[in-house]
Amino acid sequence: MRITREVDYAFRICAYLAEHEGDVVGAPRIAADQKVPERFTLRILRKLNLAGITEAKRGATGGYKLKRKKEDITLYDIIVAVDGPIVVNRCLYMDEPYCNRNEDGNFGHCKFHNKLSSIQNSVIEMFRSSTLDEYI
Repeated sequence: MRITREVDYAFRICAYLAEHEGDVVGAPRIAADQKVPERFTLRILRKLNLAGITEAKRGATGGYKLKRKKEDITLYDIIVAVDGPIVVNRCLYMDEPYCNRNEDGNFGHCKFHNKLSSIQNSVIEMFRSSTLDEYI
């Protein structure tokens, strides 16, 4: 697992919108102020909109703003919106777990699986316990 550039930009975009909470801010201004390419900013904002973190207002005075309070948005929410769920190893995918050492679907005997699961849960909890208001 690694934090992608897109997630890093999403953190910065969300923190910027949190600083301007309640204001509708245009994507060009967000991009310029945060030093994120505008095209990338729009793609990230689209993902954040779909996840219910931000919302768009159309028209001449349009732009973006947070849809939820900054205290209610976690870093985990942003990561999932942009990159999907945090998965440390392929065998830990929730929808399609895979382990070529185990054909019956019982992962309880795999020491690596159990340890990786514990690490994954710890990482997720760290991101879930960190809210956007801490970064403005």
